[in-house]
Amino acid sequence: MARISIPHTPNPQIGGVSDPESAAYVPSRGRPFLFQVLTPGTDIPLYPFALALHVNPSSLSEKMQKSKNVVMTYGGFVEFVWPDELDTISADASTGAFINPNVGLASVGGAPNALGVSAGRQQSIAWERQQDLLELFHNNGMVYNAMGEPVLRGRIMMLYDRGLFTGFFSTFQVDEDDAHPFSFQLTWEFRVEATIYKFPSSLFPTSGTQQS
Repeated sequence: MARISIPHTPNPQIGGVSDPESAAYVPSRGRPFLFQVLTPGTDIPLYPFALALHVNPSSLSEKMQKSKNVVMTYGGFVEFVWPDELDTISADASTGAFINPNVGLASVGGAPNALGVSAGRQQSIAWERQQDLLELFHNNGMVYNAMGEPVLRGRIMMLYDRGLFTGFFSTFQVDEDDAHPFSFQLTWEFRVEATIYKFPSSLFPTSGTQQS
């Protein structure tokens, strides 16, 4: 049994030191998007912390498909119709703003100067977060040998306010344009292989969820 912690997302506009409880996570606000790598063969979370999207998706698309089984008999066939299966989850999102601690907003890369100070966007937290997500897509839970060949297949776990799912990224696109000089636009598709848990529409557990 592995316990997966769900982080709280307090609202900085309310509460504070004198009233920390009022700034705690409120289920009706939804959950952040979280990703975790599962250990190959066991489906146990590999890391103690999940990767949270820096900015939640601006749009989300869930593709469903009908699930049924047809069994042939001597007299005809029997059709078993099951609830719809979640096939893919697609999202359009944005990275956070590339804010370099030395110069503020940064739209281009930059090498360190004579004092070792860089003014590039690579030194921003938003850049690091999007690189983490990109590497998650590249690896997709796989374990590679020294030749770069996959030897073990792991899975990616995704958690958001609909439920807890396992699968892999099938596509991932990063766009940079003039309309968003200080961030990247992201488009990705996650293929669902298994549904571990579905959150009820209005009741969300706040302490965590368990995977058996």
